[in-house]
Amino acid sequence: MNIKRKYTIFSNLHFYLKECFNFDRIGFVFAMLLIPSRILKSLVTIFIPKLVIDSIQNFDGESVFLMRILLVTVVMAVASITELLAKNTMEHSMNSFVLVRLNRLWAEKASTMDYEVFTSEDGKQSAEKARIMLEGTTRWGIGTYVPRLLELSVSFIGFVVYAALLVCVHPLVLAALLVTYFISLMATLKAEKKKQLLKGDAARAERKMNYFAYNTRGLSIAKDIRIYSMRQWITQMTTLARLDLRRIDEKNQDYQVHVLIINSIIVLLRDGIVYFVLIYLTLEGRLTIGDFALYAAAINGLGEWLSLITSGIGAFREADNNVTDFRKFLDLPDEDNTTGKELTLTSAPEIELKNVAFSYNDDAPVLSDVSLKVNPGEKIAIVGTNGAGKTTLIKLICGLLKPKSGEILINGIPTGNITAKSFANNVSAVFQDSALLPVSIKKNIIMNDSDADEKSLARVISLVGLTDKIASLENGIETPLVKHISENGTEFSGGEHQKLLLARAIYKNSPILILDEPTAAMDPIAEQNVYMKYNELAKDKTSFFISHRLSSTRFCDRIILIDGGSIKEMGTHDELMKKGGLYHDMYTLQSKYYQEGGEAV
Repeated sequence: MNIKRKYTIFSNLHFYLKECFNFDRIGFVFAMLLIPSRILKSLVTIFIPKLVIDSIQNFDGESVFLMRILLVTVVMAVASITELLAKNTMEHSMNSFVLVRLNRLWAEKASTMDYEVFTSEDGKQSAEKARIMLEGTTRWGIGTYVPRLLELSVSFIGFVVYAALLVCVHPLVLAALLVTYFISLMATLKAEKKKQLLKGDAARAERKMNYFAYNTRGLSIAKDIRIYSMRQWITQMTTLARLDLRRIDEKNQDYQVHVLIINSIIVLLRDGIVYFVLIYLTLEGRLTIGDFALYAAAINGLGEWLSLITSGIGAFREADNNVTDFRKFLDLPDEDNTTGKELTLTSAPEIELKNVAFSYNDDAPVLSDVSLKVNPGEKIAIVGTNGAGKTTLIKLICGLLKPKSGEILINGIPTGNITAKSFANNVSAVFQDSALLPVSIKKNIIMNDSDADEKSLARVISLVGLTDKIASLENGIETPLVKHISENGTEFSGGEHQKLLLARAIYKNSPILILDEPTAAMDPIAEQNVYMKYNELAKDKTSFFISHRLSSTRFCDRIILIDGGSIKEMGTHDELMKKGGLYHDMYTLQSKYYQEGGEAV
């Protein structure tokens, strides 16, 4: 996964400003008033001393003096109020833009990305960096782009205006200011380049922190923390992750301190030169006292503009890098729904794997030379030890992953020639790590079906054994799930959770059914009920069933045993038992535990 596209400042500027303008046009235009209002306010500030001194030296009467002061006061008030309103509008608009628009872009991208890219190390890293950029709104992260752009624009325009004033004084003044500005700029850009190199380390440390922050505070792990005294260990691991972030932050602070030291020395030298010139010209009589006050204020102001430009370029470069990280994430490959054929299955399909091989991130192969032909409507059980490649094989069959070599055919059509969306429409699946949403039980089952088949829904709920549970709830099938999020919600047990996921898969009624450990959390009676009804659940479907409990595979037409990334044994239960191979040994071992009253492996 290599994104070769060049993300220039101008392309980032076009992307961000276009998105901002389309999101909130009025807010965007009003925020632009920050530039003229701040420049006007600054100019009025440096002209006030000259106005007062000249009025005193050349007194034209009290009324004229008061009118001048009143005019300046009105202009200053208008500029200040406009600046305040523009700033508040900008902050509100940018906060909303990040929270609504950019977060939506992130979520949409995460849901449409190619699955293999999304789960790769580079994909996870890119997604995490982009997500971190969304958290700070206008305080830090990607939300600072427009505020820092406007600050930098004000600084550049202010510099040009003040330079135009000072160029009339002496060329040496402007030359000294420009040279010192260039040195400060180079030091700042060098520091920002070093800080950018630390972003990858920061994203990895942030992922660790987030894991401990969000995965160790829920109900699912609360029991383990207490029973296994995990609190101290979790605290230690969190502390280590926090120390990693602290070390990165200290490096960033060191770079910033170096820049501040360099800038302080430069400012001292610069002010010494320009004030020497200004005092000399005043003593020579070439400048009035009012002019001296104006130019002294302009020199101070120009120095401030230069400092703001120097720091502003560094800050804007950081914000621009944040936009680059976000755009790189948005440009990662999506599922291919533009090329290929639409797959429309009206009955259980034939599925064939020809010499399929797969590896993650070009590491050692997880599957090698897997060949398998599944007849229409056949029920296949896939068994094997942990890490043998069972789940990877299932992900290949349902189109989430693509073979590195070989091919998979659905009714003779290579899956590489089928659009991802149409492929997904023909697959129902229950995975080991599936989630329930904080919506009603009904919505969790029917998902995007806007015209639910109530008869089919009731049948599915009965098949998986959830009828009594739903009837016991005050709001029945409309009861929301995830209690700590949904008001009047309920929590399902592990077994009930799996039943609901199974109901979702069966309701979809796709011709390909994939069940990856669908009964692992169910009690023996509920599990047995699922097995007894499996023929009905898988009716008119080509189905795949993964389970570590080998006794549950006997109702399947064929059993595929995977070991070391390849198919080692294949056949019915009786055939494999007669063969006396690995399946025989695994089944005998589990049977022994059951017979002795122990727990199956």
